[in-house]
Amino acid sequence: MDSIESIKELLFQLTTLQIAVAFLVFVFLVIGLRLILKKPPAHLTAFSGEAGSVLVSRKALQELVRSACLLDEWVEAARPVIRVRDNKVTARVELRLTKPDNLKAVCERVQEHITALLQKSLSFDQIGEIQIVVKSFTSETDDPANQQKPTKEETSLLPSAKETPDTTMPKTVEDPLSPDQATPPEKPESRA
Repeated sequence: MDSIESIKELLFQLTTLQIAVAFLVFVFLVIGLRLILKKPPAHLTAFSGEAGSVLVSRKALQELVRSACLLDEWVEAARPVIRVRDNKVTARVELRLTKPDNLKAVCERVQEHITALLQKSLSFDQIGEIQIVVKSFTSETDDPANQQKPTKEETSLLPSAKETPDTTMPKTVEDPLSPDQATPPEKPESRA
């Protein structure tokens, strides 16, 4: 009972402004937590008909967009992020391109591939912005076919195969002349 009376006394001591501020803080906390904890839908409705709806998972849609991006020969890797904003499907795709040449044409082709996939194949009517972010370019030195072979001088500086021990495979068969044995096994003498 004492706690209830102490709460009543505290409420009567507060001004109307303090109560209004406390109420607003509480409302903003509830709204903020709801926005933070709200998960995006796991499935997107591609289209609906009389028989029902066709849903596409977000992961499947990301894989399809990734494969649509890789149709372009200049795209080496793609990482799409699919979102729904204002009932429109939007995509942000990070690309790694093979060369920096024709950047505008490559990005336009990739956007066309994604739009065609979403509109024609999956029947998404509401398509929003398709944002392309070029993250990197593959350097020519990364390609093993373009790497130069070491010169004779460079190979002479490298340790030879005889000097480097083979540590990739353990010994499974005992070597009769291994360093573990002090003397080689004796051969029986033959008398002729």
